[in-house]
Amino acid sequence: MKKQVEYLQRLFYDIWNDFGSVYLLVKYSSKTSIGKRGFTEEEMKKGLILVFNNKTNNKLDWDREGNVTCVLAFGTRKEDVYIDHDDLLGVFSPEAGVQFFRDDIGKEPEASDEKGAEDDSEKKVVSMSSFKKRKTNEHH
Repeated sequence: MKKQVEYLQRLFYDIWNDFGSVYLLVKYSSKTSIGKRGFTEEEMKKGLILVFNNKTNNKLDWDREGNVTCVLAFGTRKEDVYIDHDDLLGVFSPEAGVQFFRDDIGKEPEASDEKGAEDDSEKKVVSMSSFKKRKTNEHH
């Protein structure tokens, strides 16, 4: 859904600007390209976490659909990266204690009753109570 990608994009920049680093979780598909490097076999199954920090080239382009184009370093090699909006699974930051994961991707409409769908979604809720609370004026 386009709205989730818009939230993800705003949160991505807010975290990057406020905390200096942010992580994107990207799933494998033929629509997403990680330069010549590509995805490892494990990343094809589990996804790939991309790190954006003060060493990352800030020339990042999000198009209207939410697709991301950028250049990232993998070791000493720089790779042209293209992430299809459908492959953006989430944004998170351990430093900020924040995570936003999409739950709208790859879902088939289910013929099961509504209660079953509610039970599934409740299992995916992550408690934020274990994260330290910060005073709002500490990082300004």
